[in-house]
Amino acid sequence: MKIFTPAVPGIGVGRVKTIGGLALPPAIPLSGPADAEADAVRVEEAIERLCAGYDRRLDALDRGVEADVLRAHRSVARDPEFGGTIVSAIRERGRTAAGAIAEAEAAFARMLAATGSVVLRERALDIRDVCRALLREVYGDALPADEVVLAGDSVCVADNLTPGQFLALDRRRLRGLVLAHAGTTSHTVILARNAGIPTLAGVTGLDAGALEGREVAVDADLGALVVELTEDVRRYYDMERRRVERRRRRVRQFIERPAATADHRRLEVAANVGSADEVAAAVANGADGIGLFRTETLFLARPEPPSEDEQFEEYRRAVVDAGGRPVIARTLDVGGDKPLPYLALPREENPFLGYRAVRIYPEFEELFRVQVRALVRASAFGPLKVMIPMVTRLDEVAFVRAIVADEQARAAAAGRPFNPRMPVGAMVEVPSAALMIDHLSRVLDFFSLGTNDLLQYFAAVDRGHARLAALADPLEPSFVRLLHRVVDDAHAHGRRVGLCGDMGGRATYLPLLVGLGLDEISMAAPDIPAMRARIADLSAVAAGAMVERALGASNARDVASLLGTYALWRELPLTDPELVELDADCRTREEAIKAAVDLLSAVGRTDRPREVEEAVWRREETGSTGFGHGFAIPHCKTDAVGASSLAVVRLRSGVDWHAADDQPVRTVILLAVREDAQASAHLRVLASLARRLMHDDFRAALERELDPAALCQLLRT
Repeated sequence: MKIFTPAVPGIGVGRVKTIGGLALPPAIPLSGPADAEADAVRVEEAIERLCAGYDRRLDALDRGVEADVLRAHRSVARDPEFGGTIVSAIRERGRTAAGAIAEAEAAFARMLAATGSVVLRERALDIRDVCRALLREVYGDALPADEVVLAGDSVCVADNLTPGQFLALDRRRLRGLVLAHAGTTSHTVILARNAGIPTLAGVTGLDAGALEGREVAVDADLGALVVELTEDVRRYYDMERRRVERRRRRVRQFIERPAATADHRRLEVAANVGSADEVAAAVANGADGIGLFRTETLFLARPEPPSEDEQFEEYRRAVVDAGGRPVIARTLDVGGDKPLPYLALPREENPFLGYRAVRIYPEFEELFRVQVRALVRASAFGPLKVMIPMVTRLDEVAFVRAIVADEQARAAAAGRPFNPRMPVGAMVEVPSAALMIDHLSRVLDFFSLGTNDLLQYFAAVDRGHARLAALADPLEPSFVRLLHRVVDDAHAHGRRVGLCGDMGGRATYLPLLVGLGLDEISMAAPDIPAMRARIADLSAVAAGAMVERALGASNARDVASLLGTYALWRELPLTDPELVELDADCRTREEAIKAAVDLLSAVGRTDRPREVEEAVWRREETGSTGFGHGFAIPHCKTDAVGASSLAVVRLRSGVDWHAADDQPVRTVILLAVREDAQASAHLRVLASLARRLMHDDFRAALERELDPAALCQLLRT
């Protein structure tokens, strides 16, 4: 089984439907038009119809990722350079409409690839989409039909799938995507993520023709495409779907509750977004606000910058859709891996340390002023905050604040409404900024830790360098000390501190972030419900004490060990009614053990169920845990569980467990004890349980009890 890149997590089962590219029939030549001027006019008219079609579809959508994609496509179609390139190829180089469109697609794709930006390279699929649609407008029925009909549950396989092709699919029947070429920032993957379609990327070398119509499983949690669906494999994925759904139902209970630790410390959980269209979904997922609005998305993949009105409408929609929750808009952050063709930024040997973000504002002051003007106007509609990227000096902050004040004065003179107290803050992503928080606090209103860049600059390690990845460990004690200093210095001046780097969405780091005293953490919207649920189990006092110990640690391993201690979390009982299943359809010992571990996963006692299963099986291989009398007590010691736990699974029918008395097992009691528990805890609980199970009356009471709470009470006694 090959392991591929999970682009959108989840599991889907369906029959393979292969999707190919648009092939021009031989009757449509690429060069030598019979009437070049007629072809040029046909293209110009087709572009007008195409733009009108985008307008109609957008009028019916209002908001959402799909609308965001269609706006991007409309922007390409309206671009005078796009249409001009096609028409000039017809009039000046003897290309037919089809040849000119194909040539334009290739040229723009090369241009995007040449930028070196992964984000822009993936926008080549949007260019392809517009060109396909334009060909359809020009040639109509002369082109082969490209409609993909999904007759039932389907897994679509393609080398490249454009956003338009995805939107044309019947998502009620789409169970998974298998793509040879796709990145996590492509519009196709963003659409799939928004629709919850499990997606694998980098899947090359498949004989798609041989798989056509065959039932397969897309396991985008493990990163696997399973093409041999035996009955056992089908049952396994049925269990996986139930586990994920149970976990999803539980964490969604926390969406409406304030995010607070078990000892009542509040922590705002916000979302990172790239457009206004993502805000509503983030709020629906429980976001307390938008901790990072990447405004540069508006400026990318286009030949000219967005107008003031276009920006204003985008920011206004974000603020309105946030419903009174704060929105932090990061000002234009380009350069590095995000060049803009219309700025003609110089090529640099190390663009991540070069001319980017706030450093380019003085040269392109009018471009920056237009953005600030739009933000000032949008501030009238709700709590909008402005955040400056890549700050290293006080002079940079003074420049931005002066422009904000100037544009606010202009708005006042023009009688335009705005918030005169709109907060202005900064990203802390450069060590020099981290070491001058006391000075920055005099001129800024808040801070947000951009840990991705801060870590790479602090450790002098390119975060994309595979061989040096171990050196860029956010748990390195020196980095923890830097974060601690930033938070303490900011709080000493009454300034709030958030975090919007990758650390914010990782449950492993949560005790550290709470212990540091952060006011807010921001992450991808889908991660919010689970993170809110984890916060509720955490002790802020214990987390703070852990951070004090981490500050004195000598290496990242020691900090990781401190993070793994259960003492950071609220005490949980060994048993719980949610850890009881009284009618499980399991046919084998493997399924019964998985069912018990799935209960631990569903209630959040483990985020690593596969590791727990592996630990159970390591013990099982040394000798059967079939106790006899129809009972089995599989057990393990592992820090993959957050709390020592006892799960009970009563089986619908007995399964062979190689028990000493050769009797099939009907009741499974799984004991999972943390490694950091007292050395004797595992054996003590196991021995006590075994002694009780020797008694006929105790076994009979367990077997006839139908109430999970009462069964837990029996086990406690």
